[in-house]
Amino acid sequence: MRTAVLALAAAILIAWAAPALAAEDQAVIARNLAENILGKGLVRSSRMSSGGRSVVMVWESATYKSANPLAHTRELLQVEAQLASGAIFRVLTAVQDVQFEIVLSKRSLATGAVGRSQPMRITYARDLGG
Repeated sequence: MRTAVLALAAAILIAWAAPALAAEDQAVIARNLAENILGKGLVRSSRMSSGGRSVVMVWESATYKSANPLAHTRELLQVEAQLASGAIFRVLTAVQDVQFEIVLSKRSLATGAVGRSQPMRITYARDLGG
């Protein structure tokens, strides 16, 4: 319980201070938020653009399995993006959109973007029906 309270307090403090943070600091926070959802070490790159209003991120898929049916694979990739971007939006209030690429090793599985007021746009790799 104490850990949860401390985590909540830290998230509130970060959200309050986020507009004043440097772009590098915001990129690190975005990376950490995404890795809390996806798994430690899965985010390959995270940077800010558009004056701190946009996060550009590349991560290794946490859910991809070649044995999964196509529809299931696509759904899981979309959920990864929704959860990671949602965590970023909740804490970094100045961020208006997240642009992402989901990869498996050197292979791009999906690319897309989601905004606070825009629905997710996602394009899957050709072999995933994109």
